[in-house]
Amino acid sequence: MNDSNLLQQELVQSQAYRDSFKGVTVYGVAGTNGSGKDLLMDLLIEHGFLCFNTSNGIREISQAVFNSIDRGGNDAPLGKVGNAFRVAYPGGMVELGLFKWWTWVSVLPEDLRPKGLVVGSIRGTGEARRLKEFGGRLIVVDADPRVRYERLRGRGRADDNITFEQFAEKEAADMAVGQTDPTKFGMAAVIDAADIRIENNGRDIDAFKAEAVRALGL
Repeated sequence: MNDSNLLQQELVQSQAYRDSFKGVTVYGVAGTNGSGKDLLMDLLIEHGFLCFNTSNGIREISQAVFNSIDRGGNDAPLGKVGNAFRVAYPGGMVELGLFKWWTWVSVLPEDLRPKGLVVGSIRGTGEARRLKEFGGRLIVVDADPRVRYERLRGRGRADDNITFEQFAEKEAADMAVGQTDPTKFGMAAVIDAADIRIENNGRDIDAFKAEAVRALGL
């Protein structure tokens, strides 16, 4: 571990770092692919939250390193990059979201601070555990697999141009039923750790937003 790594590890374990989140509303978003996680995060942004989208950064690194943004569990390009962060930090990608708040927001006067922080999407048990250590609440969004598959097909990403059978296979790898290693994908265990659950089986975006507003008390 180099000096930079040691400095970062000292920071995330320090009491001053933890204290900077006292009184801060923190949400983590998790859920199945195509369930509406990004839509929920966009809604929280509309309500004054700072958002850290973990998937965006992972995709950028995966594209640069593997020339691929293929998902499908621990051995896929996205899984390998995400797991490297889970090894590096106690909260994996959640820690980078906390860093964003700590560096961008904690230094600001109260009148310039967002209402809270939302981090998504969470895919490992270590990330869920770290979120809750900082008083965060885990929101899980879900929908019927066929509904989600059609949504993914409609959004136009190259990695979503797959058959339903391939979609189901990738999802099973992401779920990793029984996996609780904090440095690995383990969506099944993350979903079980939900504090708030929101179903999104309909096509009406406004109805989903209204349900989310009700569930979160926004």
